[in-house]
Amino acid sequence: MTSSRAIRMLAGFLTLGALLTAASPISRQAAAQSMPTPPEGARAPEKDYYQRSLEIYEFRKAAKSGPERGQEIYYFKCWFCHNQYTKDIPKLNDLYKRPTLVTGGPVNDDSVMNLIRNGTANMPAYKYALRDEDLNDLVSFIKEKGFWDNDTPPLNPRFRAPSN
Repeated sequence: MTSSRAIRMLAGFLTLGALLTAASPISRQAAAQSMPTPPEGARAPEKDYYQRSLEIYEFRKAAKSGPERGQEIYYFKCWFCHNQYTKDIPKLNDLYKRPTLVTGGPVNDDSVMNLIRNGTANMPAYKYALRDEDLNDLVSFIKEKGFWDNDTPPLNPRFRAPSN
């Protein structure tokens, strides 16, 4: 391949790239303008809980609510730090038997929820990640059990053992 032919090919690719780059904002604007707007007063579509990814996204794979669901939330949000292998992080088993939290506040449902919501200097805040319903389930799990037991993970509610 001659050098002049290679230069012409490179110039062609650069021109094509410039055209595609210049056209992309226009196509995005056109697509945004053509999107239909929902009618006023329209309801959001109903959630399809047969779509298993929704159960995972909402932490409802193990249970719909209660401490079993709280155990699932605990595993995904808390276990990374509050597990049996860490040294300097408070363990949450027997939390409700302690007189005070690490922050000095009393140990009750509201103070534990506020601590999870707002976090501390050493713990992230979950006020934008967990709703009140999630916090209620999580606190019920911490109150009941308080730790993730590797030997007894949540049961799969979809599993049906064969009857012989």
